Amino acid sequence: MKNFDVVVVGELNADLILGDITSFPEIGKEIIAEQMTLTMGSASAIFATNMARLGMQVGFVGKLGRDSLGDLVMDTLLNRGVDITGVFVSDEDKTGITVVMSYPEDYAMLTYMGAMEKFGLEDVDFEYLFQGKHMHLASYYLQPKLRSGCKELFKKCKEAGMSTSLDPGWDPAEGWEKDIFEVLQYVDVFLPNKQEALHISGTSDFNQAIDTLSQHATIVVVTQGSEGSILKTKDTSIQAKVYSVKSVDTTGAGDSFNTGFLYQWLKGGDLKKCLIYGSGAGAIATTKMGGSTASPTIKELQEFLKKRHKEKIIKK
Repeated sequence: MKNFDVVVVGELNADLILGDITSFPEIGKEIIAEQMTLTMGSASAIFATNMARLGMQVGFVGKLGRDSLGDLVMDTLLNRGVDITGVFVSDEDKTGITVVMSYPEDYAMLTYMGAMEKFGLEDVDFEYLFQGKHMHLASYYLQPKLRSGCKELFKKCKEAGMSTSLDPGWDPAEGWEKDIFEVLQYVDVFLPNKQEALHISGTSDFNQAIDTLSQHATIVVVTQGSEGSILKTKDTSIQAKVYSVKSVDTTGAGDSFNTGFLYQWLKGGDLKKCLIYGSGAGAIATTKMGGSTASPTIKELQEFLKKRHKEKIIKK
């Protein structure tokens, strides 16, 4: 019996978000942030809570330290409707934290890994995981121990009849090793942003990058910030523009896009409708501060799309 629409496997940490900053920090100097938020972070957790806000049944598999930041993350997941039975709490490791310097059109991040660095395939409860219809993994390059077992993880999920999605995230080492291609053969929906797609494919030509990736994953969806998104399969190509909104914080916007897209995809929606839902969720997220608090409910998303239905964001 499937108890979850989605089970998310991945990193867990807190976010310290500093906003309303006029410049980037410089060595030996001090600048001021006018806004500060301490909240649950990580692409995986933000995605999980966003999916729960859309009404999906969501479980989580990950690792935390037994400390105040870990309590913050666990409480937030629970309060937002995510099942945490699959989360392992370690007495030996600290919960990680990311300092986010947020700007209206971009961000910079500094991360202490903590328990995320120690999370591996042996920590995954497969009996729990297989209770999901779909498995999503984020931050492939950020989790070295889990990364080594990702091929087996995705393969097992496909063999169990689950659909899968992967958000690779940025590679902190900037090595962009090609082992990810061994994983992509078991990925239904691959969700890099533009820079990640270029680095992973090993080319500076964006069209070539998308073509290369689409030969490995079934569906490739690349987000490009204010330039919109592009979807590519072996025989289909669709582009979408963004909805024009007043942006205050881009933290988690990509995670919100992924949420909206996959929500509609898991509901059986056509690919154009999936892009519209992703674009709407991503746009709404940028109008609020925080990654895990900005994503819309299904009612908010549907009302937004209804009001903006005359805007033809799908490019022909």
